Amino acid sequence: MSDATLRIVVIDDHEMILQSVVRLLMADAQLRVVGTAMCALDGIEVIRREKPDVVVLDFHLADMDAPEVIAIIREFDAHVKIVTFSGTDRPGAFYASMRAGSSSWVRKTRAIQELRDAIKHAAQGRPFVSEEIESQPRLEDLVLHYQPVVALDGGAIVGFEALVRWQHPERGLVYPESFLLLAEQTGYVEEIDRWVRAQAVAQLAQWQRRFPSTPRLWMSVNVSGVEVASPGLFQSIVKLLAYHGVSTSDLIVELTESVLLDDSSHTVAFMDAVCASGIGLALDDFGTGFSSVSYLRRFPFNHLKLDISFTAELPDSLRSMLMVEEIAHLVDSMKMTGIAEGIERQDQLEALRAGGWTHGQGYLFSPPVSASACDELLTVSTLLTSLV
Repeated sequence: MSDATLRIVVIDDHEMILQSVVRLLMADAQLRVVGTAMCALDGIEVIRREKPDVVVLDFHLADMDAPEVIAIIREFDAHVKIVTFSGTDRPGAFYASMRAGSSSWVRKTRAIQELRDAIKHAAQGRPFVSEEIESQPRLEDLVLHYQPVVALDGGAIVGFEALVRWQHPERGLVYPESFLLLAEQTGYVEEIDRWVRAQAVAQLAQWQRRFPSTPRLWMSVNVSGVEVASPGLFQSIVKLLAYHGVSTSDLIVELTESVLLDDSSHTVAFMDAVCASGIGLALDDFGTGFSSVSYLRRFPFNHLKLDISFTAELPDSLRSMLMVEEIAHLVDSMKMTGIAEGIERQDQLEALRAGGWTHGQGYLFSPPVSASACDELLTVSTLLTSLV
């Protein structure tokens, strides 16, 4: 084995796929498959023995979610690179995998050459996304879609989350997982974030004038870890709100746990300034990491967004139901606003309401849609007529 050879462990829950992937990978002289496993726990045992350079992990594992497996692998060996090999195109799966610590993301529907490339990218410490788009979008090619957040007791819209898309001239509407990772690597994400905030706040001001309500509609925007480190971020947000006549209390800044891993003075100063000004601060995707609860203790969040992975298992999983109820109790006792993500079915809604959740978003109410489509949504009193 030459020094350039990469040692690979492949974990998949389907024997035919496992054998096929291993056979195709072994055709590359630079890759050496040193271990395979049919389930995650067995795979972790293989990794402990073989010390691979890269782990190829199937997202659809039978005994535990891939993000949980990734976290366990990372605990055991923080340096091993992980390539998620997935059969789904769902953005939620992609984000869950990357947040947990996956180095790369490849769809099973793509050629095996992409998996080889992803393994080599990962070994070099570079991100790789299947169908990766090397160029970056121009700001004029970006569009915003908005997903409503509703009050679960009646289905009325209380706010929106702004989500960026790339209107690609050849590929059509491109979702952020195809360009934001590269944008973060180059620093271009700061410019994209500024554009998103400017558009979202301007749109909120327009909606507040056209659709007055008590309390007023609010808007949430995501802020990347790259931008949080920028010392002028807070001042720019305050100026933007003042320019459009939007109250600070009508904007929510969402941060993920990955942003909080950099517990720098800039990050802490930004969060303290945001809360002191009255701007809302939300912990996004709560429950996907090992330090979720400690972040609530250390940082001044006043909104918590329950990760879609909890909602997806409701109401069938008793363990998830109990955890959802306990998190709702925690949210209430800390005087926070809890927002459950990924509500797609009526039974999930009923389980969340029974568990103490007051706000939510998901396809049951509306997918992310254009501003003009939101205009129509705002003309109705509820997004779920069965509740009234």
